[in-house]
Amino acid sequence: MTLVSILGDFHSSILPVYYQFRNNIKRHIIIYDDGKNDVEEAKSIIKGIKEFNKKHNIKIKTFTHCIDEDSYEAIDKTIDFIKEHYKPNNNLYINTTDGLSNINNIIAVKLIPLGANLISYDRFENEINIIIKETMKSYKADQIIPIQDHFLLRNIYVKSVGDKRFAKQYKNQIIELFERRRNDFKAFSLYVQTEEKPNLNVNKFRKINKIIHQMGIKDVKSNQGFITGGLFEYYIYIKLLELDFDDIEIGVNVRKYIDDRNYIPNEFDILIMKNNHLHMIECKFSKRVDLNNIVYKYMGLKSLLDDDGKICIVTSHDEPDSINVDDNPVANLPYKRALENKIMLKGDPLHNIDKFIGDIKKYFEL
Repeated sequence: MTLVSILGDFHSSILPVYYQFRNNIKRHIIIYDDGKNDVEEAKSIIKGIKEFNKKHNIKIKTFTHCIDEDSYEAIDKTIDFIKEHYKPNNNLYINTTDGLSNINNIIAVKLIPLGANLISYDRFENEINIIIKETMKSYKADQIIPIQDHFLLRNIYVKSVGDKRFAKQYKNQIIELFERRRNDFKAFSLYVQTEEKPNLNVNKFRKINKIIHQMGIKDVKSNQGFITGGLFEYYIYIKLLELDFDDIEIGVNVRKYIDDRNYIPNEFDILIMKNNHLHMIECKFSKRVDLNNIVYKYMGLKSLLDDDGKICIVTSHDEPDSINVDDNPVANLPYKRALENKIMLKGDPLHNIDKFIGDIKKYFEL
């Protein structure tokens, strides 16, 4: 098949369609507008697709075409470009999802009579709709992009991922720390962070220390970040394994390159892929966390997920019973700001871990 991808406002919407048909595509024609931002986004997507093809040894001929969407003459030339690079023995599919409306309309008028099929991807339902002449068929996309390939297609470099084998190997010890010895481990963690004398008797302190040593952590001081944060991530990850997702990663470090040398690094504690939507859970096992700052931070990182990715921030703060306070309209601002930006800000999950996992299941539709 020959696939024509028309880049619009939601550039990631072309990726599930491309991934769904990747093994059937012989030629891929990518069309994008000549606006400055559109050109930069297109270059990034095109580079990501080429790197993905290289990684998986996918042999697809790729052609790109820049267009002035507001020019009928330019659109007419685009149709000629498609005809030039389309082989009659290949079925022609036009992915118009969130594309440039003028191009979509004219292409539909001129190419459907010649046998072109129109694809429209419903990113909310992860559903592919294909218009073939006078009929339309719809079905769920059953090819779900793995998390690391999702970043690769978006031209975001994955530098490293966490060791999921650690969670499997030390599952019992991690659960014991956060469930059966919750209060003792909190006191121990506070000691690790502040070096203040822990509010623990000697036997309880030694028991916590022994469990940590069993996991191969011999030097508590040099591993304080892992003890106070990393283990909490692994605990949440272990509890999430019971849910229905398509892919999950922990401790994902990525780089978004600005040019060949300069990049912006970011780390994601836990990432979940469900129905081609990439979601994130940020874990902060410390009351030192400034809730306002962390909400602002992840408001800015949503674009690195996808167009409909959701974020949950879980902390060890005590969560308010209600974020609205009658006599103080600006009370609980971090929670209100998170809600307004479609981020779920949660308090200490250890008070009721089953409720927390239930909230996660509902929020991410797992």
